[in-house]
Amino acid sequence: MRGIEARIMARTINVQLTDTVIKRYAADRTVGELKDPRHPLRFRYRNDRSKGSWHLVRFSKGAKWEKAGNWPDVPARVMLDALPVVQARLLADPSAPVVVDAWQCVGDVLTWYRERLATDSHLSKERKGSSRSLIKRHLLPALADLPLNQLGPDTLDERLIWPMQRDHSLTYVRSALGVLKVAFGFALALKKITVDPMDGVSFSNFSKAKIKPKGARLRHVAVVDLLAEWADLFPTRPVDIALAMLMLIHGTRITETRLAKWKNIHLDAGEWFIPATDTKSKRDHVLPLTSAAVAFLERYKEDQKERGYDGAYLFPSSSRSGRPLSRSQAFKIFTRLGAGEWSSHDLRKLARTCWAKFRIDSLVVKLLLNHSLTDLEATYFQDRGEDIKRDALERWHDWLNAQGFDALQDKTGARRAVKPAAVDPAGWLA
Repeated sequence: MRGIEARIMARTINVQLTDTVIKRYAADRTVGELKDPRHPLRFRYRNDRSKGSWHLVRFSKGAKWEKAGNWPDVPARVMLDALPVVQARLLADPSAPVVVDAWQCVGDVLTWYRERLATDSHLSKERKGSSRSLIKRHLLPALADLPLNQLGPDTLDERLIWPMQRDHSLTYVRSALGVLKVAFGFALALKKITVDPMDGVSFSNFSKAKIKPKGARLRHVAVVDLLAEWADLFPTRPVDIALAMLMLIHGTRITETRLAKWKNIHLDAGEWFIPATDTKSKRDHVLPLTSAAVAFLERYKEDQKERGYDGAYLFPSSSRSGRPLSRSQAFKIFTRLGAGEWSSHDLRKLARTCWAKFRIDSLVVKLLLNHSLTDLEATYFQDRGEDIKRDALERWHDWLNAQGFDALQDKTGARRAVKPAAVDPAGWLA
């Protein structure tokens, strides 16, 4: 009975809506609603009076109340500032949402997404690290204080895109925009916001320049000299050469290679197993080991034992016992080997280019590179996938042997008397 009496006695009073006014009337249980004559807005108290709800009043065949947010999650100033935006949205689309988000600025979304990235187990450490770096170095400094309702192509261009392109490549600028779009996409999907201001925004809004992929910095004609140099360096820098060699002969990525464990290298069975936790795709990857690969790995393993190492990793850390090479240590290896002329990824590109010259089927290349397959493609390769991969790698390693790879498999370290001639893979054993 007391609750019914309270509802009967509750009255609506006219005020200028502010958080201070809302808190003042919270103590007066005879006041149930607050009305600001300047706006089509009502504030209604909840039972405990410490909270309330905002309602937008629209008139179409009578008054229609639509909830626009909760207080104090959405403070009065935020609600009043957002009201013109909501009304403009409704003019364009009467069915558009009227809810006003509790988050006020772009920085609220970015901070939430950065914290979410820290515990996302489905992304690689590298992907999370690069995204968090872009948020910290570029997105937050440029956009943190920008109100959500002001985020659009014009403000993005003024605050982020145009300043960034002065000092960075378009590829890097595009990646920053991509992180911003992903953050807002997740926020909308998880109902943290009701409208995604990044919807429909693409990099082409800001630049019509075509972003070309980086050209290959290693070509097949360089392989003879490369392998000869590596054969000379192996006795003094076996870890450097083995890391590079394993990436070249299998087209693997730097992280999945540096994390390789001997327990997953099955020399007798001729197989290298890369667990999903170590791959960018988060899928297990199995690579056949050819006789050439086995011979090289046997030499490398024997060299490790002679140097007193019998641990778990093919590429142990030089600074942390019982750990693999860190990402930075691995990249320093390629800084030394490439001398600025090529990077670790160029080895993967080189392998892929040569496979194409061998006319290896593009689907087989996807298998070797551990790219995702469609259901139809996966079904097609289900029974013969490993055999097909082995055939392709056998041909690749035979060609590499003719270019000097066989010298790296010789446990005596003997050099070839005559340097082999470079052979174009396109005509190899045609």
